[in-house]
Amino acid sequence: MPKLGHTLFLRFYTIAKATLYNNQGFRKRIETLRQQQSQTPTSKQIKLEMTDNNKDIIIESLKRRIRKVEEENKQLRNQLKVAYADVYQRI
Repeated sequence: MPKLGHTLFLRFYTIAKATLYNNQGFRKRIETLRQQQSQTPTSKQIKLEMTDNNKDIIIESLKRRIRKVEEENKQLRNQLKVAYADVYQRI
């Protein structure tokens, strides 16, 4: 949503910019709408929050995956030790 201002109002109403600045009714309405708009989060802010949440989820997922791979690696090393011991005993 574009930022509310005098220029935006000029697009919708066929009045001079000076009228918007000089007319207190228009000016107060614009300021009220600006205030309301500043209190609502923008789509960019929402996307940023979602991105941060997604980053946290991805980090946790990768940590679990690393733990799983490390455990599998440990088991494979132990199996390799046993296999080497069997080969050594056969010699």
